[in-house]
Amino acid sequence: TIARNHTVMPNCAPEMALSVIRGRKLFRIVGNAAQSRPLVDALRLSERPNQLDQDEPHYALDLSDLIIPDGPGRLCPLQSGDRDEMIRWRTNYNVETLGGDPDEARTEGAEDYEGYLSGDSHRVLMDGDTALSTTGFNATLPEIVQIGGVYTPPALRRRGHARRAVALHLDEARRAGVTRATLFAANPHAARAYEAIGFRRIGDWTLFLLPEAVDV
Repeated sequence: TIARNHTVMPNCAPEMALSVIRGRKLFRIVGNAAQSRPLVDALRLSERPNQLDQDEPHYALDLSDLIIPDGPGRLCPLQSGDRDEMIRWRTNYNVETLGGDPDEARTEGAEDYEGYLSGDSHRVLMDGDTALSTTGFNATLPEIVQIGGVYTPPALRRRGHARRAVALHLDEARRAGVTRATLFAANPHAARAYEAIGFRRIGDWTLFLLPEAVDV
């Protein structure tokens, strides 16, 4: 698949993917590492300056096995948090997780926030008037959701807020009929949080992002 923003998501042999993308622009390669990493290597993209080049563990969960941890906070619509704070968190997420340029990340953070509101895709864990963590669905189908946008500010990390936020959001989806969930863990701390609520590793996922689109 090639998205309108020139993101390539391979679901075939690297040789076939190469034949499809030749003559096109390429901005990102995102997909199963077994199919994506050979494509990155074949195009020698790792020799170019990049915004992000890493493989992340891929996790899945049958929601019947979901574990909801105890802890402070209740799950609320994203707009329950302070708007400026939520945009600032998203900006920091774009810099920390995606390696984005800080100035561009601020613009993208505001755009992302508005999109989350219109799509009702993200939630914030609130303890009274204090926001603790955010979580969201990057993609949804009737039977499965993909978790994304999980962020806890540094001062509140290592307290279980992210895992509780994710679990409560998945419980909301489960009550709406969703049966499965998937996600990618950006670091070992995140992986442990997801494993604590029932996720199990099923593979690896490549995220390769260039600063700008290039001709193949």
